[in-house]
Amino acid sequence: MLDALRRRLDALGVRTATGRDALLGGVVAVLSVALFLAVLRVVSSGLGETFGASASVGAMSTGATVATCVVLVGQSMALTLRRRWPVLCLALTLLGQLVLVPLLPPFVSFQGPAALVAAYSAGVYAPRRPALGAAAGTAVAQVLLGFVLGGPATAAELGVPVGTQLWGGLVSALVTYVGAALVGAYVGTRRELLAELRARVAQAEREREALAAQAVLAERGRMARELHDVAAHHLSGIVVQAAAAERLVDGDPERARESLRWIRAQGRETLENLRLVVGILRDTGDRGEDAPSAPQPTLADVPALLDLARSTGTRVQETRRGEPFELPPTAQLTVYRVLQESLANARRHAPGSAVDVETTYDEDAMELTVRNGRGDPSSAATQVDDEVPGHGVIGMTERAELVGGRLSARRTSGGGWQVRLTVPRPEGVTTGASRAGQGAR
Repeated sequence: MLDALRRRLDALGVRTATGRDALLGGVVAVLSVALFLAVLRVVSSGLGETFGASASVGAMSTGATVATCVVLVGQSMALTLRRRWPVLCLALTLLGQLVLVPLLPPFVSFQGPAALVAAYSAGVYAPRRPALGAAAGTAVAQVLLGFVLGGPATAAELGVPVGTQLWGGLVSALVTYVGAALVGAYVGTRRELLAELRARVAQAEREREALAAQAVLAERGRMARELHDVAAHHLSGIVVQAAAAERLVDGDPERARESLRWIRAQGRETLENLRLVVGILRDTGDRGEDAPSAPQPTLADVPALLDLARSTGTRVQETRRGEPFELPPTAQLTVYRVLQESLANARRHAPGSAVDVETTYDEDAMELTVRNGRGDPSSAATQVDDEVPGHGVIGMTERAELVGGRLSARRTSGGGWQVRLTVPRPEGVTTGASRAGQGAR
């Protein structure tokens, strides 16, 4: 309802708070004058019959009536200040109420509605304690000053004790003004709570959107690492085999055909893996439970990875030390991807060199070290974007940090390269008997 009223006022061009308060003052002024004239008509006829035809009570001259209407209009228009200066607005309405006392005939009193609206507005827009104090002070001032301006003669003529009339008026005024201020304070407090609730909801919505954006960025980074690892590993092997096939195509056609068959098989596997990864990026959440997902290799897939590297002509020697223990799936994927990226880098930048893969399990962590020697600069396989900086080390470092591990990559004294990954041992994990033992391949 209030929203509809605001829209109607906006349509009429009354858009500011001051303009709306001025309009409210005009409406209260019309109601106040109409109510006063109605009360005056009833009182003029009723009091004459009560006190006798000779009693000139309840009658007002035309000038006094006009002056009273003017005061009521001014008192009502003071409501224009009710939001910006609510206490001043209350004081001005009190002043108008006091001006009415000498203008009204004996035995007649009239409470302007504007004073009650001002007390309500003070409760809404002023601090709570000052608003209640101002309302109580207004009630006391109106009763005492009104009594001084016109009360004693009236009280004497009615035969009502002064103390009784004074205390009765004071109680009535306090209930009226303080009650209006309390209602305003309740409304103001409710508005503040609703505004705070809306602000909290908006803040929660902003935080939710920020978290969602952060999750999207994290997921994008994860998928970018998956795409890089899958593409770099398979494509580097394909490039190496293509270079070898190019050299063998004239001298040894059969071996060249074997290389081409290997390239075809690896290309098919690469496409399948890329489809699975890209499918995650395009997933709308409607896939069934049996739909394929992106490949998530574990440590059980390491032997196949080493065999694949050997099939490309890379000499790989594996050494294991310590008692193996189980790692979480995320940590196993990290170890696999780091080993995969290290083998791909060795194949790209040091073709023909041997690669040593050393896995060490101790009480606190699992450590993977991949070393390779210096490659043959004359090999055609070295012409694989050797001067283009990649993101392999950056991706491996990010993976290590995600599982709480550390990664270091540096050149060795012999011109080769060493990558070392350290993954902390999970709490409460025992050694895996299925992988116990140590040896070399």
